[in-house]
Amino acid sequence: MHHKKYVFVAMVFWVTACGNFTANGAKEVTTRIAATHHAGDTRQPAQRTVNLTGKQQNATHTSKPAPKPTKATPVSAQPDDYRAINKNVDAFFGTFINAKTPGGVVIVLKDGQIIHQAAYGLANLKTKTPLTVDHIFHLASMGKQMTALCIMMLAEQGKLSYDDPISKYIPEISQFGDTFTIRQVLHHTSGLPDYGDGITDALLARSANPTNVDMIAVLHKKRKLLSAPGDAFYYSNAGYDMLAVLIERVSGELFPDFVQKHIFDPLHMKNTFSLPDKKRRSNAMVTMSYTGSRKKPEAYPNDPLDNIYGSGSVYATIGDMALYDEALYGNTLVSQKTFQEALNPATLNDGSVEQYGFGLEFEKWKKETYVAHSGAWLGFNNDYVRFPQRHFSVIVLLNRDYEHPDNPRIALKVAEFYLK
Repeated sequence: MHHKKYVFVAMVFWVTACGNFTANGAKEVTTRIAATHHAGDTRQPAQRTVNLTGKQQNATHTSKPAPKPTKATPVSAQPDDYRAINKNVDAFFGTFINAKTPGGVVIVLKDGQIIHQAAYGLANLKTKTPLTVDHIFHLASMGKQMTALCIMMLAEQGKLSYDDPISKYIPEISQFGDTFTIRQVLHHTSGLPDYGDGITDALLARSANPTNVDMIAVLHKKRKLLSAPGDAFYYSNAGYDMLAVLIERVSGELFPDFVQKHIFDPLHMKNTFSLPDKKRRSNAMVTMSYTGSRKKPEAYPNDPLDNIYGSGSVYATIGDMALYDEALYGNTLVSQKTFQEALNPATLNDGSVEQYGFGLEFEKWKKETYVAHSGAWLGFNNDYVRFPQRHFSVIVLLNRDYEHPDNPRIALKVAEFYLK
């Protein structure tokens, strides 16, 4: 949930049109991804980890594979054109992960096909369990886009407007005024502070394991914003946790239930869930995460803020994220017309522009705009870059928050092996 660049948090995500696929077209390609991920073809990287001593070996899967879709058309997950590049990607991960360290997983997607996916390192140092692509990771702030999608769903249903004041739905924070809007909170331009600005201390003073209810109570007592709404960009996790409460108030459903029902279930993301979830640590496929350093890694199984959701509370597999990525080209979650609103950068009161949309950040590679979002929380470190015009994405999930390349950002570094 937290990124170095903006006080604990992670950032970022996307721009330009996401393609003109029809809903049926998107569903068909999503089915192909599901088939590639679940069909059990031994040619596919889904069935292997990478032994960073130089040899490849079959992964040992302890999770039960999902059934093969009835109309699935499996595609080659590793076309000949990409074999050499994929080996270079494996070698790149080998520069900072070995068979005895925490590691990560990567997936590369092109035109609805998985062209590379692999796992590196260990899921648990104590048990020496190798990571596989079936392991489940905390997405941290990569999950902000899903919170924003829930807001877009409610807007599409006519249940709210982006320019409504938040106080219309959460009167406890009416002291911030009518210019404190949903759009500004989505854009991080509301002036709301982040947890590092005294909110964490106030939360822990209320409870050892505070919830979103506690967070609203803490914000109710705040009288000053960091700036007038719309004046400046301040990355705020608290803002997205407030949006989760707004989603609950408008929909009548708890946030974890809403994302399950309206995002994860329709896309068949069978290994994705939002905290709080009591079964999280009982699931053997949830990877342990580590902080500290290579010489002294420390397991980081939980945090006092685990029961707060909205800014980054989702766990998922790399395969489930492939299904999600492909769905954004179609109309399964929201219409493409609705989704375009997420791709508009924030405009401040003085007319200047911040390259952040609805849970998404817009960046440049050479002269090309791409969308990205990272996430760092609970010892996990993740990155996601998406080039919509190329129909190309890279997702990296690490179960360590130390000693990994981040200049350029790690998913972009992987993408550069393939981009021309």
